[in-house]
Amino acid sequence: MKNKQVVTFLSGSAGELDWILPILDYLSKLQFEIKIVYLSRHVQQSVNHNRTLSDYINQPNNGIETISCGGYFTELIEKYGYLMHRINIKLNKPKLLSILFYIVEKACRRVFIINLPKHILQNEHDGTLIFSESPSLRRPRDQWIKQKFNRSIFFYHPHSPHVYATELDRKYPEPDSIDLNKKYFLLLGHPADYFSVNDESELAAPDLEKVFIGHPKYSNRWLHNYQEAARLFRSSFAERTQTNILVISRGIGSYIDEKSQKDLIETTANVIHNQVPNYKLFVKKHPREFNSLWDNILDDYPSIRIVKDHILDIASKVDFVITFWSSGAMDCFNLGVPTIEYYDPNKNPKQQIPEGDSYTTIYRKLGIVLPANNEEELELAVSSLVSEDYKMPSDAPHSFYSELITRSNQWDKTIEKILMSHNLINN
Repeated sequence: MKNKQVVTFLSGSAGELDWILPILDYLSKLQFEIKIVYLSRHVQQSVNHNRTLSDYINQPNNGIETISCGGYFTELIEKYGYLMHRINIKLNKPKLLSILFYIVEKACRRVFIINLPKHILQNEHDGTLIFSESPSLRRPRDQWIKQKFNRSIFFYHPHSPHVYATELDRKYPEPDSIDLNKKYFLLLGHPADYFSVNDESELAAPDLEKVFIGHPKYSNRWLHNYQEAARLFRSSFAERTQTNILVISRGIGSYIDEKSQKDLIETTANVIHNQVPNYKLFVKKHPREFNSLWDNILDDYPSIRIVKDHILDIASKVDFVITFWSSGAMDCFNLGVPTIEYYDPNKNPKQQIPEGDSYTTIYRKLGIVLPANNEEELELAVSSLVSEDYKMPSDAPHSFYSELITRSNQWDKTIEKILMSHNLINN
C-alpha cells in the first residue's frame, strides 16, 4: 500500500477548506494523514475565525495537522513570482530579459520549497494526494509543487459552491466516462460551470481531467444532522417568543462599493427592527469583510450579534435568512430555511445574469430565494414571511438545481474510483 498522505494547500479564505472538508473527512476515515498547509496569514486567520471549521480540524485524534507557511516575505515572493510568471507567458521578451525572468522564478521556487515543512516532502514520491484551489493552476507554485510531488494525484477544487452557469436550460456536453489513469483532476459542480470558467489555457490542459461531482457539502451524508437540527428548531416556532434571523453579509470590493454596503446594512437593520417585534439578528460577515458598518451599529441595535459560526450551523437555528447575494443561499435552501436575497443586480451588475434589459442573479434563476432589490421590496418580503409563520414557499426550484444536488450525493463514489485506480485504497 502506498503512503496515505493528503496535503491541502490553502491560500485565499476559509471557503476553500469549506468546499473540500467533506472529502477530507472521508479520507480521514480511510486512515489518510491530513496535512493542511496555510500559504498566507489571511487564510489562516479566516479559518480560525470560522468556529465550525477550526473546531473540526482541531479535534483531538482526528489525524489532521495544520502547518503555517505564511509570512510577509513568502507572501511577497508569491505575489511577485505570480506577476512575473504571467508576464513571462503573455509577452514576447528579448532573450536577455527571458533569462532574467527565468533566474528570478528559480529563486522564488527555491524560497517556496525551502519554506515547506520537511516532513511533508519526505514522501513526495509515494502517491500523496494534493488538494489545491483551482485558480492555483495559473500560479507558478503549482508547477513547483508538481515537480516535488511528481508521482502524486492532484485535485483542484472551487473556492465556493457558486453556480457559474447563466443558461440553465441548455444541455452541456459531458464525457461518458472519466479517465481514471490521469494524475490531475479538476473538480467542479456541473459541466455548465466549466463552460463558464474555461480559460482555454490552464483549465483546458489535456492532462487535466474534468470531473463534475456537484458540491460535497450538499450531499445528504454531510447535511443530515444540520437538516434535522433545522427541522426541530423551526417546528418549535409556536413555543418561542423570539424570532431568530440570519444575515449573510458581503464586504466592500469589486461587487459592491462602500455606499452600497452602507445602504444594505442600514436598511436591513431598520426593516427587521420595525417589522419583527422580538428578534435576534445574527450577522455572518464575509471572510474578506473588514471594517464593516455592522461593527459600528451594534450599540444602536442590541439585538444584532456578529457570529463566527459556519453558515450551516447558524442557519439551522434561525427562522429565516437575508443574503446580500451569496452562495450561502444554497446552504440555507438545503436546510429548508426561507431566504430573502436583498441585492440589486442592476446597480451592481458584475457577474450577474442579463435578462432582457436588466439583470438578475443566479440564485433567483434557480428559484431558491425571495428577491428584493430595494427597501420597499425587502419590507414586502419580510412581511410575507411573518404572515406565513416563516414557512418556505412551495414553488419547486429549477431542475438545474435538482441535478446539481443529485451529483452532490454521488461525489464519494467518484473519488473512490479515482483512489482505487491508483491503488490508494482497496476494493
